[in-house]
Amino acid sequence: MFCYQRSFGLPTEAVTPKVFWELVRAPRTASLIEGYRQTGDASLKRKLPAFVFQATFGETVSKKGHKGAWRCQAGARLNGLCVLDFDHLAGDVRTVWEKARAGLTDGDLQRVLLAYVTPSGKGLKAVITADPATGNLIDNQRDFARKLGLSVDESCKDASRLSFICTEQDILMINEDKLFWYENEEFGKKYNEQYHHGMSQPTIDFGENRADSGTVAAVEGAGEDRQAVSEGNGADAGDAESLTYHGVPYAAIVEAWLDGIRPAPGDRHRTSLVLADHLRYITDNDAALIEKILRRTPFVAEIVRERGEDVATTVKSVMKYDFLKGIPGRMRKALDKCGVAESAGSPATGGHTQPATSDSKPADDIYSPLPLDEWAEELRAMAEHYPCMRELFASVHPHKMPAVWFSAAALFGTLMTRTWYHFWYAPETDRRLNYCIFIIGDPGAGKNVIEKFYFKIADPMIQADQCLIDAVNRYKDGRTERSTSTKAQKEEALKKPVVGIRVHPSRTATGEFIRHMLAAVETVQDRQISLHMFSFDSELDNVTKNNRGGDWKDREVMELKAFHNEQDGQMYANQESITGMFNVYWNFIYTGTPYALHRKVNQRNFGTGMSTRLAVIPMPDRGIAQRNQEDDETGTATLREWAYRLDRTEGEIPIEALNDETYEWQSARLEVAEFNGDKADRTLLKRVPYYGIGISLPFILMRHWDEWQEHRTLSMDERDRRLCRLAMEIQYRCQQFFFGEMAFNYFADQNKEFIQRRRTGRYEECFRKLPDEFKTQQFMDCFGTGESATSRALKRFIADGAVEKTGYGTYRKRMKELP
Repeated sequence: MFCYQRSFGLPTEAVTPKVFWELVRAPRTASLIEGYRQTGDASLKRKLPAFVFQATFGETVSKKGHKGAWRCQAGARLNGLCVLDFDHLAGDVRTVWEKARAGLTDGDLQRVLLAYVTPSGKGLKAVITADPATGNLIDNQRDFARKLGLSVDESCKDASRLSFICTEQDILMINEDKLFWYENEEFGKKYNEQYHHGMSQPTIDFGENRADSGTVAAVEGAGEDRQAVSEGNGADAGDAESLTYHGVPYAAIVEAWLDGIRPAPGDRHRTSLVLADHLRYITDNDAALIEKILRRTPFVAEIVRERGEDVATTVKSVMKYDFLKGIPGRMRKALDKCGVAESAGSPATGGHTQPATSDSKPADDIYSPLPLDEWAEELRAMAEHYPCMRELFASVHPHKMPAVWFSAAALFGTLMTRTWYHFWYAPETDRRLNYCIFIIGDPGAGKNVIEKFYFKIADPMIQADQCLIDAVNRYKDGRTERSTSTKAQKEEALKKPVVGIRVHPSRTATGEFIRHMLAAVETVQDRQISLHMFSFDSELDNVTKNNRGGDWKDREVMELKAFHNEQDGQMYANQESITGMFNVYWNFIYTGTPYALHRKVNQRNFGTGMSTRLAVIPMPDRGIAQRNQEDDETGTATLREWAYRLDRTEGEIPIEALNDETYEWQSARLEVAEFNGDKADRTLLKRVPYYGIGISLPFILMRHWDEWQEHRTLSMDERDRRLCRLAMEIQYRCQQFFFGEMAFNYFADQNKEFIQRRRTGRYEECFRKLPDEFKTQQFMDCFGTGESATSRALKRFIADGAVEKTGYGTYRKRMKELP
């Protein structure tokens, strides 16, 4: 988080997305900047509010004795953001920035959270995430400026340095998800005291501050806590040099793969997992060799020394990952950097036999607009912190991870049916975890993996239903026997069992479904809780077909009402049917093809609202089927253990942090949609926060399980908020992907349908021909009326405000046309 000053004489205030966009979009901001650029009058610039990106400030006392969060270095709390200031750039600033950013690696580009043209129009500012291992603020400024090939103004070395705001049009790049909430506690702990004592000078000598001043490798190790990739004792170094790939030492390839970045504490284990995964492609998938390379990698050696990191287990876990056809992009870049010469036609050379990888999709791939690689990388990182995720993703292709995550979350969330929460919209309402999940992929894309996890996670429901199903079947058998046996007819009358069976197939009678739903009620903390019904079907077409006839007809209405547990009801003459009102509690997961989805949701029925209630997640046809796969018994046991734990969870779950996150996320995007006048985007955004909560909450609860068990609280942190954001981003992007065009066409057609055609009669035409000032005779001539009719008409026009009397026999029109 960072702060700002409305003016020099005021204390700092925290910046939220709302504040940020209000400031940069304010007409006053645009006016002051335009005036400054035209006149060069610096006093105009000083009237602008200013951001302080690099720190927030504790309470201090001003020279006049006033307490407040004053912008002074003594009270600075470094947040890990770092500002680079480039003044008096030659040429167009936007062109300079594009050329500079083109030279950044993907890892470095991800560190850039904001870039904008300064108020002068001739300067550039960039806000990046600082690396504690690189040094303090000025060290990071010099280091990153070298990567950009620009000369940085070192006046931003102080933590309290301010940056005058820009207009929205001057923003060149922004990462909203990270910019407003970014905190690096490690950076603050390491350097806060130094800045409090005015020590903001460089800690590393980077030589001259020029674009050609050398590489980071040339000065690596000069600063505190820097560590060269090739460090270690002589024996280790020699051993590492003897391990080569096409004549190039693995140590050099790993150094190129890291690209000068040393993983910070908190990122090291995750980085080691990704590195181990990528090493599989250049080691013949040799686990022993991968472990040896990892152990000789400095940042891995660190965590081995510090906490006895189990490198063997790390390697073992990545060996379960799906093996792609080609080398991952990051490893291919490292090989290119090292000049690795591959044999003809190998995956790294671009030869004629090069197959597609997750980083190299076919040109006609319909899923290319979706950032599947980014989502997979984030989910893999999250899997190191959240129970069950590693087991879910163990043998799943990276591009299928979102589909598996959403499906598993819906299964776990359905087991949490005895819980409720309060949402920021209508907070007085008890909200339940409701899910309408469609997993869509081409035939043979591997959607059966969802069915596999269904049987593992839904086991508590399936087992609980079995005894109820047996009771119903015994009753039906008894009824049949009564109709064929005289002896059985004399026995005591059979009573139909009242059972709350929760799992329902596509072929289910509506009456039975409602009867079971009304029976599935439990008392939880002195209140009656309706348990969720649940349906899973591996063929969406089967669902659609059964919906068109028989006893399960018109199911769409109940599907619609299930998302918000809305009220439904029935009153039929049939003696077997339930009479009365009820609320719908029903979650479902269906898998199917794009054509099946189109038959379910299309342009004709888009207006029902089904599309915004659905989470439609793609499952691309990726990866190669593996022969003789072994069932991961340990992973299965873990999933079932957590399933039974969550099945026993009950009560209200506190989600204040998720309420804040979802409100801010949605508000920021709705403002943009409102600004664009985009009704389609507004529609698709409305229900995304519910999925942000519903998909992330089961995993957040598992992560904080001990705290929940002991205190019934959840101390959520930035990682939990990020998980929620990731769920919303996936849901929103998938909504746009599957339904964006439908939504646009819907409103375009609606606007076309309701355009009122103006009908103009002779009466209106005559009024239009009247001059703005007219006399009674002119009115009579124009309308062709007599004196009596003219008098009545003029009185009516005066009463309606269409004309006013200006004198005897003279009038003035107050409107050009009659309404």
